[in-house]
Amino acid sequence: MKPHLRSVAASAVLWIAFVPANAQLAGTYEPFTHQANAESWLVYDYADGEFYTPLWDSAGDGRNPDIHFTFAGTNALVFYADEFSSGGAFVGDLAAAGVDAISCDIFVENIDSFDVGEFFLFSATNNRYYVSEFIIPQASGWDTAYASLTEDTWYVLDNGAYVPVQLTGEILSEITAIGITFYPLDVPEADGKSVGIDNFTFYGALVLPEITPTAAGGLFQLSFDRRPGIGYSIQSSPDLATWTLVPGEEFITGNAPYTMTKPVGAASQFFKVGIEDFFTPVPEVSAP
Repeated sequence: MKPHLRSVAASAVLWIAFVPANAQLAGTYEPFTHQANAESWLVYDYADGEFYTPLWDSAGDGRNPDIHFTFAGTNALVFYADEFSSGGAFVGDLAAAGVDAISCDIFVENIDSFDVGEFFLFSATNNRYYVSEFIIPQASGWDTAYASLTEDTWYVLDNGAYVPVQLTGEILSEITAIGITFYPLDVPEADGKSVGIDNFTFYGALVLPEITPTAAGGLFQLSFDRRPGIGYSIQSSPDLATWTLVPGEEFITGNAPYTMTKPVGAASQFFKVGIEDFFTPVPEVSAP
């Protein structure tokens, strides 16, 4: 499975690039292609209060692996990433990195013995865990879980009760652990059943850029700000009906302001900017 594409842009290309590890940026995702990356994550088993190395499945060909573990009795399992997991790609200052949402593919072997799941974050700003709304898959097998850090309600444990909160930039500025928890039903059939994850993903905010056009000295310039985890493409039209990509102005990524410069022509010309998710797989990290 690939990261889930959100539909905003005019084009439908999935852009993927490669960057060094330890980059907390929107658009980063972990496909668990590399065994070292998979084994840098942890599984916490509520059955005995111990951390374990997750099981890694290379699917026989290494093209679509995942990490998974099995329930011991009816105790919850936590798939857990910290500064040592995936080169530290999923912890740090998520607000500064432009992270707007998190997502991953989830696997449930037996939906009849499974209850719910939830994402969690640990903020060192105030030493508290925050959890998402419940993740409720509808069937056995693979599904996708998604939670916005900016629009969805999260919860924090306060005096024995979970209280709804909105995640602030301060809370997100020092995330030291992140992951997802799976809860089985209290039934004998849950024992030994597998759950797993794949394609753990950070998303950037799909915000249409503010465009600034200028013309001087026979040159036309179109400028806009860029956000991490987002790809931009500039299209042109002579009549606002037929649009084509401007050559050389495709696959525009980065965090700094961008400017396109073109000579002013005799005919009228219109321009627009399309946006879509730009995903960056975590590269192979050193074995833990």
